Amino acid sequence: MRTVDPAKHAARRRHILDAAAEVFASKGFEATTVAEICRAAGVGSGTLFHYFPDKGAIFRELFREDHERILAELAALDDTDPAAAFWTVVDLLARDVADPAAGGLVIALLGRLPLDPELAGVLVAADEAVQARLAVLLTRLQREGRVDPDLPAAHAARWVGTVTDGLYLRCGDPGFDAERELETLRTVLTRFLFR
Repeated sequence: MRTVDPAKHAARRRHILDAAAEVFASKGFEATTVAEICRAAGVGSGTLFHYFPDKGAIFRELFREDHERILAELAALDDTDPAAAFWTVVDLLARDVADPAAGGLVIALLGRLPLDPELAGVLVAADEAVQARLAVLLTRLQREGRVDPDLPAAHAARWVGTVTDGLYLRCGDPGFDAERELETLRTVLTRFLFR
């Protein structure tokens, strides 16, 4: 019986996911073929199907992994200073806008969501966790007099998510300057929330 080296297995799987992300970002989900993913990853279809049962599973895994990382980082978040923790969550949500593949992946995601309830479930669960954490932080900041107390914290948390998500709809645009836009995001959120 052949033994599997866990590090090699994980590296090959990661390589396939990274290659698939590039293809999905440039072609969209529907137009991407398994053969194109195999070519981009430099693997045969047998190897690809050893790691993933189908193209949909690869696509879902891209987002599931990302959202698991976000949830792990939220769980480990030091919220001793709720303002610092708030900005850490915002940075966490916006960290991929500089990735050249992000815009194309978001467009592919939007087209795929209505057709893939499992994918939608992954995104909803992660979004709910982020919104809940932001609402707790905003409530603490309201109690400290640092955030507008007239804004319901849960509603404000949804707006933070909405504004941050909006960057991903623009990050593939020509001339998109991630650094400038992230600075603008901080300015907008500061003016919206903080006193």
